[in-house]
Amino acid sequence: MQVSDLTKPEHRWFLWVTMATLAAFTAIATDLYLPAFTQVATDFDVTTKEVQFTLFSFFVGMAFGQLIWGPFSDRHGRKPAVLLGIGIFILASIACVFAPNLWFLVIARAVQAFGGSVTMLASRAIVRDLFTGNEMARTMSAVSSIFMAAPILAPTLGAGILAFGSWHLIFVGLAIFGALAGLNFMRMPETLSAEARTNLGLREILVKYGQISKNVEFRFAIMQVMSQTLMLFTYVTMIPSVMMVELGLTPGEFGIMFGTNALALIAGSQVNFRILKRVSVRKALKWFVIVQASGAFVLLFAANTWHSVWVIVPILMVTIGVGSSIAGNSTTLALAPFTSGAAQASGVVGIAQSLAAALISGLLSLISGEPLIKMTFTMATIATIAITVLIIRERRLGKDTPRGIN
Repeated sequence: MQVSDLTKPEHRWFLWVTMATLAAFTAIATDLYLPAFTQVATDFDVTTKEVQFTLFSFFVGMAFGQLIWGPFSDRHGRKPAVLLGIGIFILASIACVFAPNLWFLVIARAVQAFGGSVTMLASRAIVRDLFTGNEMARTMSAVSSIFMAAPILAPTLGAGILAFGSWHLIFVGLAIFGALAGLNFMRMPETLSAEARTNLGLREILVKYGQISKNVEFRFAIMQVMSQTLMLFTYVTMIPSVMMVELGLTPGEFGIMFGTNALALIAGSQVNFRILKRVSVRKALKWFVIVQASGAFVLLFAANTWHSVWVIVPILMVTIGVGSSIAGNSTTLALAPFTSGAAQASGVVGIAQSLAAALISGLLSLISGEPLIKMTFTMATIATIAITVLIIRERRLGKDTPRGIN
C-alpha cells in the first residue's frame, strides 16, 4: 500500500479503524483495568487506595512518553516509533501478568503507558501528515469518536473478562490487543516524508515546544480539547453512581444505557463528517460547543426537576454525542499550523487531555453531594468555561483560521 492510497475513499475505513485503534490504546489500557482494583488489592494484600498508584504511574508514564515520542517520531518517522512503542507495550503487559507484588506492577504499568503513549500521538500526527482543512477535521472526528467511546465501553469489557478469571487475564488481553494492532499497523506505509522530518537536539526540541505553546490558535484549541475531556470524564466518573445508585438501574440496564451513549459519539462524528462538507472547521466547532453547552444547562435544570431516566438519558446522548466532533475539530485547529513537528504538537495535545482527565477525576472525589446534581453542576460549569473560551477566541482571532483550514 502506498501513502497516496490512504487518502482514497476505498481505503477510508482501513485508515479510520487503524488510527482509532492507535488512539484508543491508552484509554483501553486504563479503563479495562479499573474493575480489577478489588482483586489486585486482595491478591497483594493491600488497600484499593494503594492500588490507585498503578493508575497514577500509568498517567505519569503516558505524559512522559508523549514528550519523548513526539520528537522521536518527527525525526525517525511514524512507523518505527509506533512499532517500537507497541513492542514496549506488549512486553510491559506481559510483565504485569507476572507481577510478584504491587510495586512491580506500578513500575510495569508506567512502562506500559510509556510504550502505548506513542500510538495516541502518532494517530493524530498521521492524520496531519495526510490531510489538511476540512478533510483533516472529518478524519480526526471519526478517530476521536472511537477514542472517546473506549473509556465508556472498556470497564464493561473488563468486568466481562473478570467473570472468566483473575485480573491477570486483562493484561494477557492487552498484550494480545497490542500484538494484533502492531500486525495491522505493519500494513501502513510511512506517512512522514523525508523532507518533513526534523533533526533536533535537546535544546532545539525544548525551543520547538516553546514555539508550539506560543501559537495563539494552538492555545485556544488546547483549551477547547481540555474542556471536552473534562466533560467526558465527568460523565465517565459519575454516571455509574447516577444511574445505578440514584436512578435505580440494574447493571444490565446500565450497560445498555452506557452503550447507547457510546453509539451517540459515533453518530456525532458522522454528523460532523457531513456538516464539514458545507461549513468551515471553526464554524462547525462553534456550533457543536454551543449544542453541548445547551445540553449541559438543560441537564442541570432537569436534575433539579425531573429525576427520570427517560428525561436524563436522551439529553445526555446529545451532550456527550457531540463530544467526538468537538474533540476532532479542536485537534484539527491545534495541529493545522504545524507541518513540521506535528508529532510534538500532538504530544502536547495528549498531555493536556491526560492532565484534564486526572484533574477532574481527583476533583470529583473531593466534592460532596448527590451524584446527579454533582455531575450536572460540574458539566454545566465546564460548559460555561468552554463557551467563555469560544467567545474569547472569536474576539481575539475573529474569522481568521490557521493555514490549511477552510
